[in-house]
Amino acid sequence: MTRAREDIPVVIIGAGPAGLAAAECLQKRKISNVVLEAGPKLAAALRRVDPKMRLLSPTTLSLLPEMKRRVSEPNYLPFNDLVKELELYTEQHQIAVVSGATVIAVERRGTGFKVSFRPSEEAQQSIEATHVINATGIISHPQLPQNFNPDECSFRWLHSLETRAEDLSKTRNLLVVGGGASAAEVLERWLEVRRPTDKAWLSVRSSLRVFPHWICGIDIHYFVWLPEQLPVRFFGCCMGRLNEPMTGLTVKRAIGKRIIARVPGVSRYERDGVLLSDGRHLQPDLVVFATGFRYETQHLNGLLELDPDGRPLVHNCESTRTRGLFLLGYRFGRTFASPYLRGIGRDADYIAGRIAESRKPQAVPAKAMI
Repeated sequence: MTRAREDIPVVIIGAGPAGLAAAECLQKRKISNVVLEAGPKLAAALRRVDPKMRLLSPTTLSLLPEMKRRVSEPNYLPFNDLVKELELYTEQHQIAVVSGATVIAVERRGTGFKVSFRPSEEAQQSIEATHVINATGIISHPQLPQNFNPDECSFRWLHSLETRAEDLSKTRNLLVVGGGASAAEVLERWLEVRRPTDKAWLSVRSSLRVFPHWICGIDIHYFVWLPEQLPVRFFGCCMGRLNEPMTGLTVKRAIGKRIIARVPGVSRYERDGVLLSDGRHLQPDLVVFATGFRYETQHLNGLLELDPDGRPLVHNCESTRTRGLFLLGYRFGRTFASPYLRGIGRDADYIAGRIAESRKPQAVPAKAMI
């Protein structure tokens, strides 16, 4: 027996902030949904972040749909508190999460989808879906430089995701590769724990773009909140090539005082150190790769159109190749704020609205009724 379209759920892949926001926005419209999370608990990827690290944007701008800020919450949430808030959010809105469910493949089936996943220690299963919202995020997939082979290097290295203050306090010669927000976070923590004789290098291939965190005592995120809502489609198809800027002037000032030395990009990673593009050789005892993350879409093979750089092409968060497949939390998915907490909630509500419209019964033309 064929199931009615309204009885078939929307499948959400990922139970981080994006996936939970999508579930809440769908439930508000009385649309059934299934949330599949590969980790053992919701927000599994966020639990890998240093729990002491705080969000860059203010708490008031980082709330999900129908999430209320509590008076006791700090102005900038530590990641540990963010995870607790997500757990409370899930309980309050009665969002059901299937944990330990790794999505293997998403396939087109007529106007809908077949989502195949493998629960923990169980046989592969599949579920039918009218729409799919991919909310896998980026934290689960840290990127390393293409010319770096760990097996060929003897020096210690970490990705910025795994770096903690205790790692930095033991380091006498630190090299940070990459110039975005993650690099700033690592170097700011190093400045707090360093010894006077310790050295740090910042390796960047292109110009270092730095935005102040505060302007006249006001967080810059309040100034950019409105421009961030502009649709990215007005700015061309090469937005994905823009590098993440560094927020805050602490590192820039440390470079000016020669506490941190800025050096060019790494030409080659060698056994005991690195060769810079200007011919200099450095021997750090710790290399931290602040080289970003990759938005996971491997399970969507064949359903996405890619740009020349291999990035998925979307229009208002929807795949340009496959109608009904949405990428939530994807950089420049709809607006400049799309990958951040301050934009995820709005995109989730927008996607849920689109799905609700598509699930409405289609009017039958008058001639067809004769």
